[in-house]
Amino acid sequence: MKTLNDGETGAMVDLETKSRTRPLSKSELRKENRQRTSERVEKSASLATTYPNLKALKVDLLYFDREIVSWGRGLRYRANVEAAKSILHFDCPSSLCKDGGFDLSKNLGSAVVEHRKSVEGSMHCPGFRDQETGKAAACESVLHFKMNLAFKTKAPRDAA
Repeated sequence: MKTLNDGETGAMVDLETKSRTRPLSKSELRKENRQRTSERVEKSASLATTYPNLKALKVDLLYFDREIVSWGRGLRYRANVEAAKSILHFDCPSSLCKDGGFDLSKNLGSAVVEHRKSVEGSMHCPGFRDQETGKAAACESVLHFKMNLAFKTKAPRDAA
């Protein structure tokens, strides 16, 4: 505990009781949220463990903001099936978005169960943005995705 000699009275003043912690900024709150999501993804099992028949996974992503294509925001994700995690989450590209992101885990799971080689779709960000008026509004980011899946071939059975 730090103390300081008060120049006027000569008394020892505890600095910790006088100091105040500042509230977290919006960017720090977003960073914390993304950190929690990242930890949840890292704790999940690998794709190879969760989907043993999956050989390869490629995902093409294209982000839109307020129905306008965000050029340069496209992304191609190629998963290393042995190392990649089974929670397939992509952060919202908007720096204003809080509690957002795109979780494609359910889409991937249903595609593997149905043994589909390709899946296309779009998803709205579930996050929100703080407006200048002080009110929160839904995030308007949209993700269009296309998943290409390859499966392991089953070994032919010997006719004995």
